[in-house]
Amino acid sequence: MIIKNAKVFIDGKFNDVDVRFNEKEILEIGKDLSGDEIIDAEGNELYAGIIDAHCHGGFMRSFGHESRTDAYGSRDEQVKFLSEKLPETGVTTVFPTLAMDLTSFKEEKEAVEHIRSIRKELKGADLMKFHFEGTYLTLDRYIEEGGEYPMPTREHSDWLVSNDYSDVAFICVAPDLPGAMEWIEYVSSKGVIPEAGYTKCTAEQMIEAADHGLRTCSHIFNGYQPMHHRDSSAVVGIMLDDRIKAQITMDGYHVNPAWVKLVIKAKGIENCYGITDLSSVSGLQDGENVLEDGTVVVTRDGFNWRTDGHILSGNNTMNQMMYRAHNTCGLTREQVGLLYAENPASCLGITDRGKIEVGRKSDFAIMDNDYNVIKTIINGEVYYQR
Repeated sequence: MIIKNAKVFIDGKFNDVDVRFNEKEILEIGKDLSGDEIIDAEGNELYAGIIDAHCHGGFMRSFGHESRTDAYGSRDEQVKFLSEKLPETGVTTVFPTLAMDLTSFKEEKEAVEHIRSIRKELKGADLMKFHFEGTYLTLDRYIEEGGEYPMPTREHSDWLVSNDYSDVAFICVAPDLPGAMEWIEYVSSKGVIPEAGYTKCTAEQMIEAADHGLRTCSHIFNGYQPMHHRDSSAVVGIMLDDRIKAQITMDGYHVNPAWVKLVIKAKGIENCYGITDLSSVSGLQDGENVLEDGTVVVTRDGFNWRTDGHILSGNNTMNQMMYRAHNTCGLTREQVGLLYAENPASCLGITDRGKIEVGRKSDFAIMDNDYNVIKTIINGEVYYQR
């Protein structure tokens, strides 16, 4: 199979080349390739299949099967729906993101066990690795009075993942917690990327955490104390230390466009990557929505809020995030391509996919100038076509 007549995004640039691939991998990249079945991209943009490293679900479904989504199917039905639906947004690989009951963690553990049991049956986006968000935290606004929150210990993490770290991408930690530095070294030794977030730590503590193996942060600026010029803060530490790769939510609201540009300038675009942070409550109608468990979500202009005004999530899918990064945040098409189509893989050390390069997986997304998905190709086959 050969894709022709595409603007092919490789190494931060759009290239006038053809791409040959089979059901396993990309075989050849060059001009005027022939001798195979042709997919005509008709002048549209060709990206590597997108990796979403921070996605809780979407379309009123959850990877964790939360109580508020019970009306939308069983655990199996919700996970299968998401795997099959996400390619319509350009996503071919997703890290199921779990952050529900942060006191008992029973739901997260059950979600991991369940996804592991059905993963081989799934079609569509590859549920590659798990992302535990806000696991060990100190930020006051996420801590309920009287709640008992676990400390970062090897025993708790071992229990959470059933002593199997092979399919765990990130576990989030506040570096200011007792034992955090030793814990960071432990999970790093298991092949997990320790992730900072939901923390009141100082810049110095964040950099110390990087010395011990911390390598990414959960959506920079969101889940941290605001920056102030008289205070050392977690965000300052993240921006100062390029060992820590920065997730950014670039919908133009979660992070002001000027702050998006600032972190890219401070860290260098190669140290930043885009996410959706898509939540289970995406897809609600504008207005006040009462969910199955009694939760009230106020939805307007593509975003969801609690009744107290605290933002819950956006409704923006991956291709919509790319559109907003370009049109609301004012990033160039080349910057958007890097942040969403190549940097997730390079920042996270993924080498078998996430870039159009010979030998990598034959996963692709063809999009028009408004980032509408025209075709999504997974394992060399057209999975979705508009």
